[in-house]
Amino acid sequence: MAVIEFINGKNNTLSALKRVLKYIINPAKTEENLKGGHNCDVNTAYNDFFMIKELNSKTKGRQYIHFTQSFAPYDKVTPEIVKQIADELVQIEAFKGFQIAYAVHIDKEHLHTHFIVNTVNEETGLKWKQSAEELQMMKDYSDEICRKYGLIITQGKSGSHVNRGEYRSKEKGHSWKYELYLAVKKVKWIARSKEEFIANMNALGYQVNWSDTRKYITFTNGEGKKCRNRKLYPPEHFTKEALLKAFELNSQRMDAKLSRNKMEMLLSAVQLVKMDDPLDTGKNYPLSTLEGEALKEKIEESKKGKGLNWDKESENSM
Repeated sequence: MAVIEFINGKNNTLSALKRVLKYIINPAKTEENLKGGHNCDVNTAYNDFFMIKELNSKTKGRQYIHFTQSFAPYDKVTPEIVKQIADELVQIEAFKGFQIAYAVHIDKEHLHTHFIVNTVNEETGLKWKQSAEELQMMKDYSDEICRKYGLIITQGKSGSHVNRGEYRSKEKGHSWKYELYLAVKKVKWIARSKEEFIANMNALGYQVNWSDTRKYITFTNGEGKKCRNRKLYPPEHFTKEALLKAFELNSQRMDAKLSRNKMEMLLSAVQLVKMDDPLDTGKNYPLSTLEGEALKEKIEESKKGKGLNWDKESENSM
């Protein structure tokens, strides 16, 4: 699992901006196909950044935000996959309107990506200002992306790591949220109505508070832990509107019997995990365990030369 780290330092001059942009695309550290630009061209990022600063009369003060996304040497991940993960990370809502130049560095034992964010937003003209909660959301989203690629978990600069089963059984603050995310994602493409969705979530052990008078949906797991739908990633996939649209599509593409059969299959799979896990890692996180098994199969397929083919969220997601 990648570690996000913000690099603080004096960067109040344009020359500092020029140096750091030159540093991240140094050919001794990266390759052309491992560079990327969000709302800008990575190779002309300095000019692109400066133009936005000048247009908004904000050429002074902090020039850029610098952070890295690092992977442990134990992660069996290629530079190309790290670049794909970076491509997805810059799409988060927190970066909307901001120019970002980034590049994967391959000159160290551990692969890592450097991101340089222009402090002036090209859409609003406002300077970068993110709350601690928003920055944590970015780190959480990074974790979600990495899970999709079946990566192990790393902790801090030391690069210490635990395997997938140990992480899901030991982690106390985040894994239950990921289990909830998987439950909502799966039931979203099974239910044919709001009522069916709530009933199916209840069957998986979650209470659902979906009120027309409240903006957000609140989910409560069996341990009483609560989470709103806006905390699931990407949040736009789990708004009330997005869920209702999915239910409408489901009602058009499957009858009630097929919907029930899909839910029964999911519940049976969950029950088998709970009964058949000798290490007890799946007791509280059965959907995470099932996902881990599916990822292992996909990775094995990639080793045979077939490549990774991660399914996009669709009505067929199970």
